[in-house]
Amino acid sequence: MTGPRAKTTAVAVGTSPLSLAVNPVTNKIYVANLSSNTVTVIDGATSMTTPVAVGTNPFALAVNPVTNTIWVANESSNDVTEIVGATNQTKRVGAGRVPLSIAVNSVTNKIYVANFSSNNVTIIDGATSTTTPVAVGTGPVSLAVNPVTNKIYVANFSSNNVT
Repeated sequence: MTGPRAKTTAVAVGTSPLSLAVNPVTNKIYVANLSSNTVTVIDGATSMTTPVAVGTNPFALAVNPVTNTIWVANESSNDVTEIVGATNQTKRVGAGRVPLSIAVNSVTNKIYVANFSSNNVTIIDGATSTTTPVAVGTGPVSLAVNPVTNKIYVANFSSNNVT
């Protein structure tokens, strides 16, 4: 006996889709398109799409469902694009060199950006967009946030450790 077959639908997005994030509250899906310097917003109910211009080579995405804000790490422009989910308006915030990963603590409204070539994490205050760099190991490539303990974990590729 076999179960029901999954239904699949292909939705056209920008060039070189690299990363995805979902806002479960709004049923919107966000796709970082590395080569077209856009994020495609997909309506989960209708599959309608809206492109949003962001920085150069968007590499990673994170969503704060509490504030309905999407954060995009732009690898080559060394910044982060903030997208307001309700309007798709954007604002750019500086980060370190080669931001490769981004994570959100929705409890504190803080955004964490792993900057590979700067060997640091940029902390962005989601309410004010002010930034604070924090030194970590060599070649940070990935982040994880525990909102319960407010601890952030950083995988450091080149120093073979976790901060």
